[in-house]
Amino acid sequence: MHLTLPDYEAPGWGAPRAVSFVGAALLLWRPLPAGFALCLVGAAWPLWALRDVLTQSALLLVWAAVGLWGAARSRGPAALDAVRWTTALTYALAALHKLNVDFFDAAVSCAPHAWAQIAARWGLPAVGGLEPLLAPAAILTEVALAVAITRRSPWMWPLGVAFHLPLTVTLAPAFGAVMLAGYVAATTRRQAARWRRAARRHPGALVLAAGAAALVDAALGGVDDPVTPLKVAAAGAILAGSLLALGPPGRCRRTAPTVWVVVALWTLNGLTPYLGLQYQHAAAMLSNLRIDAGCHNSLIFPEALRGADPYLRIDVARIGDGQRPAREAALREGLWSVPALHTMHRNWCVPRLRPIALEGTWRGRAFAMPDLCAADWLDHLPGAAALPAGLQRFQKNLRRECPQACIH
Repeated sequence: MHLTLPDYEAPGWGAPRAVSFVGAALLLWRPLPAGFALCLVGAAWPLWALRDVLTQSALLLVWAAVGLWGAARSRGPAALDAVRWTTALTYALAALHKLNVDFFDAAVSCAPHAWAQIAARWGLPAVGGLEPLLAPAAILTEVALAVAITRRSPWMWPLGVAFHLPLTVTLAPAFGAVMLAGYVAATTRRQAARWRRAARRHPGALVLAAGAAALVDAALGGVDDPVTPLKVAAAGAILAGSLLALGPPGRCRRTAPTVWVVVALWTLNGLTPYLGLQYQHAAAMLSNLRIDAGCHNSLIFPEALRGADPYLRIDVARIGDGQRPAREAALREGLWSVPALHTMHRNWCVPRLRPIALEGTWRGRAFAMPDLCAADWLDHLPGAAALPAGLQRFQKNLRRECPQACIH
């Protein structure tokens, strides 16, 4: 499902999609190291070179690496534990990032924004005066999912469907399908046996639930693409199957030391926004979190941890003879990064618009760039030449003003 995202229709994304598809096809046949290796390349490529901003892409990268290690070293159970723990941690980190001033402000929070999208699709009523409750409800649900997956509770399945299905048909079309790997990794053999028994005894119920879910969604929200009905139908079948297969939580086996290394690395990755190292790929999606100077809003981590403001700020922008005033204003009003300047350099540098002169601050220091289109433009940003042009560490389309409604 991740490979059906619109990102993969953009120029340059076809090759990594093909590599990932071949790797996934191999893994459907057998858990071969070659399959995991191809998935590793397919996940790393967009992250490193194509400005992929998704946390789920980083998760797929970690899981491919873990799977390659597990398949090559015959450490399947340990690899599954690593997938389970990183899945639970992703929910926990997502809840942690939402502990900020703006997420609890119903006027700008992503929680009412998400509900508005869901309500519009399914014709649900507005929550009215209950809007302030949406933010804590979202956080508590993510914490509950983290605990359930950690404890291998079978209740993770219905709770996960209830959480992800509305997002799947609105704001996050593939995230639920990606996280499904963590649910499977948290399922014990005894629980899997209950699933198989439920499928054998009640196949009609699973088919009916799948069809009903797809039909109801289509009736309420329409059919925008051929993939969404399949995802909704799968969610309906999973929900029915999970309820039929309910039982006690599974026993947790001893965790291998290597797994704790993966857990530590993923935790550190999730905390990088507060250190000013990155914002994307850290489970901060739909969190309203701000880490830029003047708008830092975390209720847990102090701004002093971040150090210098990591965003590039443009205070003066002159494009040619001033023939692009709206673009100049957008440059002054936004927060930027070096990859964004690479994109501007690639797309804006035509003779009639030169020079594109920029002045501002980066990493807390002033810079003056006579012409973004000159061959030596990177020299005016000390250290920028060493940064990959396609690695998107910080948000795109972020404005200086705060608060800003539902920052993705």
